[in-house]
Amino acid sequence: MRCGNCGSEIERMFLYCEKCGTLNSEVSSEEGIVCDTHLENQAIGFCVVCGRAVCTECAENSGRALLCSDTRHRTLLSDWKVVHTFDFEYEAAMLCANLDQHDIESEVFTKLNPDVVESSARPTKVTVLVPKSKYNEAMEISSSIGLDEEEENEE
Repeated sequence: MRCGNCGSEIERMFLYCEKCGTLNSEVSSEEGIVCDTHLENQAIGFCVVCGRAVCTECAENSGRALLCSDTRHRTLLSDWKVVHTFDFEYEAAMLCANLDQHDIESEVFTKLNPDVVESSARPTKVTVLVPKSKYNEAMEISSSIGLDEEEENEE
């Protein structure tokens, strides 16, 4: 199945498209997802950086993805790149500590995992990002501590 917004391939059971944040219409109508900021509004998708549910009132559109109102997210989306994604925050903290030892700035975001539809459990994905200029160096460090390479990320 393709996302109706960006055309990316998404699995039927995913709650939203990871690339653009748009809700999967086959799943979301059953879920009744509300905006994290405006609880009276239905969500139109999720911020691709932090995973907050957003409505038409608070969503920022970067031209290719939905963002929440946090202005830093536009910069992160354009100037930073995902090094690795984890299931647990402690794993991300370990990678960040290794990156910090090499003077590589990193950001960690925990968001709703689109692989799971069960909204009550709110399973997470923990993403570590670095500036694009440090991506190759960060990937070498990630590999040196035994982490598998992520799939090639969109520029």
